[in-house]
Amino acid sequence: MNLFKAELRRIARRRLTLVFGILLLAGVVGLAVILASISTEGPDEAALAEAQAQADEMNEQNPDYLDCVEDESYFEDNEMYGWVETDPEYEGMSHKEACEHAVGGWWAEDFLWTYTFDFADEGPFLIVGVMIVAGLVMMLLGSSAIGAEWSSGGMSNLMVWHPNRMRLWGAKLGAALTACAAGVVVLAALAFGLLVLVASLRGEVGVLNGVWWEDTLELVLRTGVLALGMTLLGASLAMLGRHTAIAGGVIAGYLIIGELIVNMVSMNLSMDFPERLSLYTWVGAWITGRIELVGGYTGFNDMTPDVMVITWSDAGALLGGIVLLFAALATWSFQRRDAA
Repeated sequence: MNLFKAELRRIARRRLTLVFGILLLAGVVGLAVILASISTEGPDEAALAEAQAQADEMNEQNPDYLDCVEDESYFEDNEMYGWVETDPEYEGMSHKEACEHAVGGWWAEDFLWTYTFDFADEGPFLIVGVMIVAGLVMMLLGSSAIGAEWSSGGMSNLMVWHPNRMRLWGAKLGAALTACAAGVVVLAALAFGLLVLVASLRGEVGVLNGVWWEDTLELVLRTGVLALGMTLLGASLAMLGRHTAIAGGVIAGYLIIGELIVNMVSMNLSMDFPERLSLYTWVGAWITGRIELVGGYTGFNDMTPDVMVITWSDAGALLGGIVLLFAALATWSFQRRDAA
């Protein structure tokens, strides 16, 4: 009997898999329906002209903004805004646009009460959100599949026919990871197709050039690896505790109590970059590729704050180490502990 195929078939035929699958599909479709209902193709020329007139009227009441627009060397001569010249975000902007962003000018968009879904800008993050939710669900499925066998006694019976525990554990992990990968890919592809359809009918698709595809694929691939890691962590915790509730309890306990303790410690300790104590920071760095934590100022006369940069490789090393540690403990426990 092929253990891997048998485990994969068992996961696919579970009632919980069917329920979660329907809920996830309904959630993705519901997201597309909501976006289609609130998005418009954009304001007409009359609305744009009226909004621009309102923005111009408000800008005329801002003397700093008027000085900035009239003086091309405003940023060079004003020490408070000298950083604008070197900030990459302002590269390619006209002088007026830079004044609007830096000095606090009003834009026509501030007076437009419409929402237009832009797939190029918003689509990747929505797809990543769908993949993260799918990863959490797959983590629950993976842990419940193993925990249910321990609770029912099925694991002990299975080891009678397959005494090689490492082969059995490998087949279960492989099936859980395969199911996770398949589910995440299907949901991501469905979300992509529905969001593009919504943007084509009720919004803007935007510019999907080579840079966009490269950045989006990196974002999606890292999120997919995160989903696999969550599934591996859930299965390992369930194997360690021999119960589904152990995995769910540990994860929920950290999310609720663990983060509360981290926040309390960071508020009461004089330390630089307290955000690094939270796993959320490292998960965010892994997904986005880079996070900058801003600390205190370096000195009394130097107003440049300390900055700590966390890259995806740093986050991957930490998160991967945590997942592999629990996987190794689960492997050792399954190999050494009695099945009773």
